[in-house]
Amino acid sequence: MKNDLRDRAVIDATAELIDVFQLTLLTASQELPSTRCISHASLVPIIQRTQKALTSGTFRTYSAVRIIAVLESAELLRRLPLTSPRGRPVKIYVLGFNETSQPSALEVMQAYRPAGTLCYFSALELHGLTTQPTPHYHLAEFRPGIASSAVEPPAESSDKPQSLGVEVFTLEDVKCFLTSRDPNNLQGIQRRQLHSQCTVRVTTLEQTLLDCLHRPRSAGGPAVVFEAWASGLPRSNAAKLWALLDSIQNPNLMRRAGYMLEYHQTTSALLDQIRSALRGFPTDQPPESLLPGIPYSNTANDWHLRTP
Repeated sequence: MKNDLRDRAVIDATAELIDVFQLTLLTASQELPSTRCISHASLVPIIQRTQKALTSGTFRTYSAVRIIAVLESAELLRRLPLTSPRGRPVKIYVLGFNETSQPSALEVMQAYRPAGTLCYFSALELHGLTTQPTPHYHLAEFRPGIASSAVEPPAESSDKPQSLGVEVFTLEDVKCFLTSRDPNNLQGIQRRQLHSQCTVRVTTLEQTLLDCLHRPRSAGGPAVVFEAWASGLPRSNAAKLWALLDSIQNPNLMRRAGYMLEYHQTTSALLDQIRSALRGFPTDQPPESLLPGIPYSNTANDWHLRTP
């Protein structure tokens, strides 16, 4: 009889836990990019708030890890099968009873770092600027200690291969990277709804085009860069492109953007604005590559760049 009562109490406490958890999650939804996909770090505070609201004492003293295990047993949480190259497990969960659909890598990346911004190939795919298969995904975040500077410091060589960032996990055979960005070079950010349960932060179309010229390897390589500019220029806003270039004040980025505008036979006031601005920057250094990390050998003297 006592066992029956104890079992009944546990069942009732579990039912209350599930109800209160779902209510707490609903009230916290404004803080989360997705209400279907959540990281362990975002889940723990919600678990703690849930415990404080419980009337039954059964689960109040449980650790967050034990509560998560209970919710997994109740099939309200399902941990995604992510592999990490660093040996530390990456814990991201899908929410909902019997939820079997697989969230996209973009949704998972945003859940992993809610304050981060999808960029490079992630943004190209989201803006529909490429038809190439996905090589990798990127999420940018601003880290304390990154100094913002108007002009990038001189590099050893613009032909040096670029790093892709820190690999954080692999999802469906696609590697996902976290990259630190200088706020000065990442100013065009917008919110975009992936679906009714997820809103992501992503670079604007104009910022995405410029990012291709800043980190072409992260964008998928030269073929992707040229494809993105060909499809993105007609959809872009020249005033927004200029506002970014003028604010970033990086002469090499201006030269690269100017070359791409001319290459795609774009006639607009933007080309004149870029040429005018570049008169204020010296050209006493050897020409940089149009795409950093790609050792082009031809020279476009008008833009002081090495090109295909």
